Amino acid sequence: MQIDKLQIELRPRTNAQALDLGFSLLHSHAGAAYMAFLALWLPLVAVCAALTVWRPDLAWAWLILAWWFKPLLERAPLYVLSRQVFGTAVTWQEAVRAWPGQLGGGWFRLITWGRLISAGRGFWQPVWQLEGARGSVASARRSALGKNGTASSAAWFGVVCAHLEVVLQLGALGFIGIFATDGKIGNPFFLFTSLTGDGVNVLTELLTLGAFALSTALMAPVYTACCFTLYLNRRASMEAWDLEIKLRQIKRPPALRARAAAPTSVLLALAGAGMLLALAGVPAPVSAAPATPLSAAPAAPAPAQAKCAPPKGMDLPERGPLQAPEQARIRQQLDQLYAEPDLRGYECVESWEFKKRAIKERKKEVRTRSSFDMNLIAAILKVLFIALAIGLVAWVLYRYRHHFPSFERAAKARVATEIGGLNIRAESLPPDVTTQVRALWSHGEQRAALALLYRATLSRLVTEDALALRQGNTEGDCLRLARQAAQHQQLSPGRLEVAINATSLWLGGAYAARWPADDALLACCAAWDAQFGALRETAA
Repeated sequence: MQIDKLQIELRPRTNAQALDLGFSLLHSHAGAAYMAFLALWLPLVAVCAALTVWRPDLAWAWLILAWWFKPLLERAPLYVLSRQVFGTAVTWQEAVRAWPGQLGGGWFRLITWGRLISAGRGFWQPVWQLEGARGSVASARRSALGKNGTASSAAWFGVVCAHLEVVLQLGALGFIGIFATDGKIGNPFFLFTSLTGDGVNVLTELLTLGAFALSTALMAPVYTACCFTLYLNRRASMEAWDLEIKLRQIKRPPALRARAAAPTSVLLALAGAGMLLALAGVPAPVSAAPATPLSAAPAAPAPAQAKCAPPKGMDLPERGPLQAPEQARIRQQLDQLYAEPDLRGYECVESWEFKKRAIKERKKEVRTRSSFDMNLIAAILKVLFIALAIGLVAWVLYRYRHHFPSFERAAKARVATEIGGLNIRAESLPPDVTTQVRALWSHGEQRAALALLYRATLSRLVTEDALALRQGNTEGDCLRLARQAAQHQQLSPGRLEVAINATSLWLGGAYAARWPADDALLACCAAWDAQFGALRETAA
């Protein structure tokens, strides 16, 4: 598998995203994938149609026959997509010719006991078809690939596709029924119920088979493509395909290779010359040495190496008896090779120590352990000390929590001081609000008069009736909150009426330039005085 030629972008994807990638893959190669499936599906449907004409009483069995062998036909579009995704162009004719050779592995399971529980078969098809796994190897691969909810995602996607096939089949039958009836009957399936009656109608069975064939032809390549991209995503995450592609793309720059070529050749030449000189300095043997017995021990190492023994805890491989004459010499050469400091796996360092200390340490090793284990007591004290320290820190944090902002309770929401750019603070209002409103209105300052009346109304509602207005509330929000307060009997109906009239006058004048008549404004001012102003104080 040449993953560096993969045509899809490798990145971590969830199972849902991997399934969605299958639609893009099928859209890119829809022609070959659909034609490969239809070239096998249509002959099977034609055989079932012929059997339906022959024995219409068994039409349900012929429809199940087509459904039963559908998993084997799904391997043709999988053959196309598995080649196209790695950059190999495959036609649907080649896929059909290669289809008989793609049936090995899993085919018996798919058409026997596993057919009724094969909703996630599209995820296992590549294991049998592309990897060529069989038996226990295929079971192990399915178990490894199906982890992290991948197998369940494929199974649920198969269930969804089955429901979509049923919906498409019913839609096709209803579409035919709409045009086949006389137009007076509202039920599009009346045609099939009337044709069936008490007996068996061949036309109805053939139309049902045709609707099933159409829905399956549309959904089968979709199911295959989505499960195949789910398989690719799982393998890419398990085997780190993205890292492998990046490593394969790393190449040494040509300039560095050219500069390194000359020093490397010089070093190789010097090494060869040194080996020749060393061989030339070795004297030739004068007489043959006596033969060494096969069971003879290897030569003793040098004194410096004899002092450097492996550590006590280091396990050395066990060696069996000698089986060949050359084995003793090979073992001796291996021992000499692994005796080098770089290969023996440990380092020998000379150190000086007092004789008395060494004697005391040896005595400690010989002395038996006391029944009173101090290590256990130390462990218990350690746990108690850590628990005490954690409890002390928790108590300090709780005791002085007011010094830490994160422990403070959330501050109460601040009451709004400005609504829609209008200052509603009590100190910003004149002593006699309605007198000032009438004065502004008489001088032609209509917008200022309505603004003063509106913000004075909101100010009174906030300060006197505790209406919970916020900084970002709009005029509509303020009116909605006032109505809610009135429903909970927190605001009198008279004040609610004044708030509604003041808001209506302000909205009409400020945003639509519809200025009220003088009588309307004076009536609103009088009502405002009765609820919020001097008249209220006089009446009280």
